[in-house]
Amino acid sequence: MTALDARHESVGESYTAIRLVELGIGLVEPQYEFRLPDGTIRRVDFWISSLGVVLEFDGQQKYVDPTMLAGRDAAQVLWQEKIREDQLRALPEVRTVIRVTWWHLAEPERLRALLRQHGVRV
Repeated sequence: MTALDARHESVGESYTAIRLVELGIGLVEPQYEFRLPDGTIRRVDFWISSLGVVLEFDGQQKYVDPTMLAGRDAAQVLWQEKIREDQLRALPEVRTVIRVTWWHLAEPERLRALLRQHGVRV
């Protein structure tokens, strides 16, 4: 994976990609799509297939920006994210879902510690 990829949909995703490269995490697929048993598509920020790891950049903006809320309140968005994550975790190929925030990205060791908590050796 290169850190520069047009598929990144936010600055947070781009910064996450940079940190993953710095930590030596290879073969990461940005904007990967999973098909649920009912045919629904769930796209994730990053998929590390060799590890069974979904990695999501979780910025606060999607919970407070009116354009991203699209008429929903923050509680509804949070509930939908929870259901989406449960659906992803239920897929046999997904071992874990890791949510990365700006706090993790500020210091590479914070991201390294988060990944290790989920069994990712870095």
